[in-house]
Amino acid sequence: MLGFLRTRRGNWPLLLVFFMFASLCVGAPTDSVRDADQAQSGYLDNHNMDPAIVQGPTFGRVFPLSGEQFPPAAGSKQVVFAASETNWVYVMDAVTGAILRSKQVATPFLVSDIGCNDISSFIGITGTPIIDPATDTVYFYAKSYPGADRGVYNGAYWIHALDINNLNERSGFPKKVDGSVADNDPTRYFHGGTHLQRTALSMINNIVYAGFGGHCDKYNFTGWVLGVDKTTADIRAVFATESGAFAPPQDGTFVGGGGGAGIWMSGMSLSSDSPSRLFFVTGNGEGHQNKEIPASGRTPLGTLDEAIVNIKIDPATGKLSLQDYFEPYEYISMDAGDRDLGSGGIALLDPNTFSGTNAARLGVTVGKNGKGYVVNLDNLGGFKMGPAGSDAVVQTLQVPGGASIFGGSGSYPLEGGYIYMTPVGYPTLVYKFGKDANGRAAFTQVAQTDESSAGRVGVGVPTITTFKGQAGTAILWIADVDGGLRAYRAVPENGKMIRIQLPPTPSVTKFQRPSFGDGRLYLSTSNGYIQCLGSPVALPLNCTSPISFGDLTIGSKRVLQVNCTALIAITKIDGITLSNPLFTASNSSLPTGALAKGQSFSFPITFDLTNATIIDIPGTSIPSVKPGITSGALNIMTTNGVDKFATLQPIVVSGNLVSSLPFLAISPGEADFGGIVIGSAAAETGVPGSMVVQNVGSTDMRITGYAWALDGFEDGDPQWTNVTENSATNRTVGPSFYAIDLPAVDSIVGPGQSITINLNFKPYAVGNYHSLFQIWSDGGAQYILLTGAATIEPKAVLEVSTAEGGWTTGDFIDFGPQLAGVSLVRRIRLRNTGGSALTITKSKPPEGAELTATNPTGELSEGLKIPPEGSAIGNSINGTWTLNTDDLTFGVHNVLVQGVILSRQLGPLLPDGTSRYKYLGCYKDAVAGRLLDKNNNLGVNNENGICQQTCLGQGYIFAGTDMSQYHQECWCGNRVPNKIYFYEESANKCTWTCNADQSQACGGDGASSTSSTSTTSSTSTSAQPTYTGPPRYITQYNNYTLRGCWTEATQGRALKSKSLSIANMTVDRCWGMCNQYQFFGLEYSKECYCGDVLQPGSQNSTSGALCNLKCGGNSTIYCGGSARLNLYQFNATLQNSSSVLVGFNLPLAP
Repeated sequence: MLGFLRTRRGNWPLLLVFFMFASLCVGAPTDSVRDADQAQSGYLDNHNMDPAIVQGPTFGRVFPLSGEQFPPAAGSKQVVFAASETNWVYVMDAVTGAILRSKQVATPFLVSDIGCNDISSFIGITGTPIIDPATDTVYFYAKSYPGADRGVYNGAYWIHALDINNLNERSGFPKKVDGSVADNDPTRYFHGGTHLQRTALSMINNIVYAGFGGHCDKYNFTGWVLGVDKTTADIRAVFATESGAFAPPQDGTFVGGGGGAGIWMSGMSLSSDSPSRLFFVTGNGEGHQNKEIPASGRTPLGTLDEAIVNIKIDPATGKLSLQDYFEPYEYISMDAGDRDLGSGGIALLDPNTFSGTNAARLGVTVGKNGKGYVVNLDNLGGFKMGPAGSDAVVQTLQVPGGASIFGGSGSYPLEGGYIYMTPVGYPTLVYKFGKDANGRAAFTQVAQTDESSAGRVGVGVPTITTFKGQAGTAILWIADVDGGLRAYRAVPENGKMIRIQLPPTPSVTKFQRPSFGDGRLYLSTSNGYIQCLGSPVALPLNCTSPISFGDLTIGSKRVLQVNCTALIAITKIDGITLSNPLFTASNSSLPTGALAKGQSFSFPITFDLTNATIIDIPGTSIPSVKPGITSGALNIMTTNGVDKFATLQPIVVSGNLVSSLPFLAISPGEADFGGIVIGSAAAETGVPGSMVVQNVGSTDMRITGYAWALDGFEDGDPQWTNVTENSATNRTVGPSFYAIDLPAVDSIVGPGQSITINLNFKPYAVGNYHSLFQIWSDGGAQYILLTGAATIEPKAVLEVSTAEGGWTTGDFIDFGPQLAGVSLVRRIRLRNTGGSALTITKSKPPEGAELTATNPTGELSEGLKIPPEGSAIGNSINGTWTLNTDDLTFGVHNVLVQGVILSRQLGPLLPDGTSRYKYLGCYKDAVAGRLLDKNNNLGVNNENGICQQTCLGQGYIFAGTDMSQYHQECWCGNRVPNKIYFYEESANKCTWTCNADQSQACGGDGASSTSSTSTTSSTSTSAQPTYTGPPRYITQYNNYTLRGCWTEATQGRALKSKSLSIANMTVDRCWGMCNQYQFFGLEYSKECYCGDVLQPGSQNSTSGALCNLKCGGNSTIYCGGSARLNLYQFNATLQNSSSVLVGFNLPLAP
């Protein structure tokens, strides 16, 4: 039961990204007007996600509907707003999925212009928009071009504000934000071409704020926060994360300077818990102002890389300024290993639940370094301000296996409080909130899902919903790029996460969380669909729901009434079912006969604990229970007198079981510390962990003893060893396992209270470790299993395949010259020769038409773990594959994979196997005499290769085949073909086949009675001495003359028809691409431009920068300068020859 909706732009690339918002123009309480909540806590209680319905048979496909059309709810229409990377936006009916309005706001930016394949094909609207319900206005950023020119340097960002009712722009919008100067550093300005607006948008004090990062750490990837007035479109705030003297200067080349510290956070928004501040998290950078010197978070810092940042908002102006930060003690190492902190945003937790004596307000962030940081939002921690230069945070959560986390964490503030996070390739981890013996806030892992996430990046942020804010109704939602949407009961039951089965939801997009409407949820797919799940039918009754019994002591019972009103005519109430045996109701209490619309009835339901016991009694059917919240579903079945309404009415029932005696509960059942590398920085302090000791009874509980054992209970009671005291706060609870601040024997734990005990695993030798740590009390005895492993560090070895099928170390693969149409594969292998798992922290495979990885998302993916003595392989056809790992001695590797794609080689060949003649194009012939002078009638043997061989033998430079005489003519000459007779390939003038080879084209029929000629030119092969003198200028190249050193145009490029940028650029390469144009020019050593017209403002440069940059492919020749062109112009009187001028000052053309 899966609902799909495909946009009507189905002929466009399918890799679209959609963001859904359910918006009622009157501002309904079930609206989602932004990404989750402003605090990014991930907890949503306002969308009527009833677990009784979600787990029931009516929850499934909503649209497109098949067959029956179910009646929508009365009142205003709720809509879904969707935006795509193609810059198309859509407004759809939230119930039927019908597209109500659509519009393309701008031409999308081409991914090929940036050279980063994190997003496919197009870059348009990436960051999740935000809706202002007061004005029905949706705000978003779109990436595009200001004119016809393409390329990364011409990319720009605009902020749009559309009336959601008609998709018209609000006054003053769209507003281009490029060129905005940083408020905190006037030497820095924003350039949208090199940046990506990835974060979801926020609105604070009527200012729309958005974060920007880079593309694959290319170009200048400084982080930015921009704030735009929602009404006037004025740019109110421009904040750069790299500023001041310690940050690399922004040098204007787009590649250099800036310093990094991008803000992307896997799409989460900037977080805020008040109108006066906001928070964000940054990625890797270069400035490193702090070096290794401890610093308070209150002192100024210009290089905010790898940091949680607290920004002050000026309420009058909207401008931003730094007021606090946290930077991990190992941030420089994190930079080196691409273990970015900024892969996730920061969740600001509900202070009514999550607080302690050490922090009144808590936040949680996660990153690629395998850690979760719990911080004090009012004092983030600065740099190395903890004991012995460690992190001054509330708690560091060590992820098992050190796996990377993208997308952040979610929280649930009821039932004691929980947080959730999903590492790459691991189960979703569940942490329970608690306090230690001194009242300090602490989290303990108490459960994890049975299912693991995708072994590649893209799993969404955990999101938690409740039905009308009621405890016992919480659902945890996780969108997995491989497994689709998964749902669980948010609170573990006996240490297990109970999965709620959902219809399949394939191909969900990266870093997505569901968007919720009124009892429905929406997801986007990577192939251009929107999936909607919900309850597609109208309910026949309006009943009390949820039904909460509150606290009930075990051994007693309570009765409540269920009140219902018929919404339609009902023929019969068929009966009721209950999913939890602790709740009972009788069919005999239901009304008999038909019910008229509007008729009400009631019946009793009982929460019965009279026969329950908290102790298992063998051989009896008495239910064994534990104190805590329990819930279930009450289903009323009906026979309706009206079609198209549900025949099952679900109701949520819940209650809290209370013990009249003390009752000891320990969570989790097992604390797995994962692996630790002997000799690493982490090994010096050990791996932290924790456990929760709780009294879930209603009277005081006294702790009576502690002990640990190595053997289990299989052969009776194990041999216990008393806990030993190492210091006033540290006690041994097993080999290499330690408990911190363990409550003293005879300590009292009050009713409902819990104590978090901090644990530590600190081994000194390689091996596997375990211990059973048990606590005795007058409320029972419970134990926890402690496990961990110690290994040696991982070691990365990079290898590339050879042409012979073997492997060699290195980072270069050369395919050599290959004919077009041939597909060859070379492989990259990353081996782990160390003793612990190796994590790939960065992987940017090549993708393109000819230069591509065969499986860019499935091979050598970021987050992939390679076990000791294991390896992972990536298959690449061509391109550059960028890799890094958590082996800090490895560093960033750019595996260059290159080859030369050759067309079919005809005629005389050069020593390297390529054709001596180069194809020039199709020309009109016999207009004012023949284009070439010498005619050779080759008869039935005529084809291009034989014609070229014939002309070469006769000493001619040019050769052409002409079909005017029975497909037999081969023409030769030394005059340069006049470009005014050139046909574009799209004209299809030279398409007739050759006599001797039907696969070749040998000219064609002219536009009138004239003929067309396929023309080629010869390339000299005479040996030339190696030049060893100073760099020089080519003053004449074939039939082009050097005009001098020219500036770019006043607006844009001087030459606009065609361009190419390659590292090994030469004058010959540029001429080869541009010899059909009036002009060609070279710039920046590697760039080539063609055109027939010089654009206004381009002029001969008589001062300033010179054209003195050496060609990337020939260091003895100059190829332009910085924003200066070596400009060549076609000269029809010249033969194809070349001359050079040795010197450093380029002569100016008249």
